[in-house]
Amino acid sequence: MRAAARLLCALFATVLPLIALAAPARAADEFTWGVQPAGGRDHFVLTAGPGQTLVDVVGVSNFGDKPLTLRVYATDAVLAADGGMTLLTAAERPKDVGAWIGFDAETYTIAPGKRADIPFRLTVPADASPGDHTGAIVASIKAEATGPGQQRFDVDRRVGARVYLRVDGPAVPRLAIEDLRLSYDNPIAMFGGGEAIVRYRVRNTGNVRTSASAETTVTGLGGWRLGGPARAALPELLPGATHEVVQRFTGVFPAGRLTADVTVTGNPATVTAKSTSVWAPPWLLLAALTLLLGALIAYVVTVLRRRRTRAAAARDAAAAPNAADIPTEVTADSTG
Repeated sequence: MRAAARLLCALFATVLPLIALAAPARAADEFTWGVQPAGGRDHFVLTAGPGQTLVDVVGVSNFGDKPLTLRVYATDAVLAADGGMTLLTAAERPKDVGAWIGFDAETYTIAPGKRADIPFRLTVPADASPGDHTGAIVASIKAEATGPGQQRFDVDRRVGARVYLRVDGPAVPRLAIEDLRLSYDNPIAMFGGGEAIVRYRVRNTGNVRTSASAETTVTGLGGWRLGGPARAALPELLPGATHEVVQRFTGVFPAGRLTADVTVTGNPATVTAKSTSVWAPPWLLLAALTLLLGALIAYVVTVLRRRRTRAAAARDAAAAPNAADIPTEVTADSTG
């Protein structure tokens, strides 16, 4: 029972922040409050220098018919297991932009159908690293949930607005292609070809958030294009974030050696490319060539044997004495 309850708690802690960030204006049916930057913005997009303090306002709305007392605080965005973005749990202390944001109070009570515009201060440390720092301002409330066996436990339900802060300094947009692999389902019959699958991971190794597009092609010997170009739009990648890409190509001819070429173009401008290859022997063609070569060799051997036989016969015939050259013995028969 306890294990199941802990599992449900972990699920809420992981999934709910993503739901909240995806819908800042009005949350799902189980939520009756929303969080959004003042001024009609979708997210907080801020720029400051090290040591600088900014003042801004977050709006927290109560869509329900009862007063709500919410805990309002800031936290950091972190990388999820799939390479995307999630938030620290309520029990974890932020160390980045979430730790740089402060409010005058910890909780706020909002009347039904009303919105509270809550000011906050963001103070960038003097030693903050340049580039993008991402977090969220969250409004949360604890609710009681029931797990397996009617066990009751508290769930921290959260709605948040993203905070994108760029700290002044050198901006380094950089992307890397990692773990590039090419697999090929090599068919015995070459007609129709086989399936080539290209897998790779794109990582943001720079210090600014970057969107990107990827292009993948499959070629054979001599640059013979056998598949693609296949294009994919990548989601926005935060510094350190990754995204997995899988491209499938059908009807690829087994051209002996296949090469996958991947080019990733980022915005801000950055281009990176990588290639990998696998052997793809055309088995049926090789078998046919082997049979043809075997037949050709057998034919040549047969012709040579016949020629040798004829040459030997000719030599034997030349070495044999001619009948006209053989002396004839005559016997005389005398009678007296």
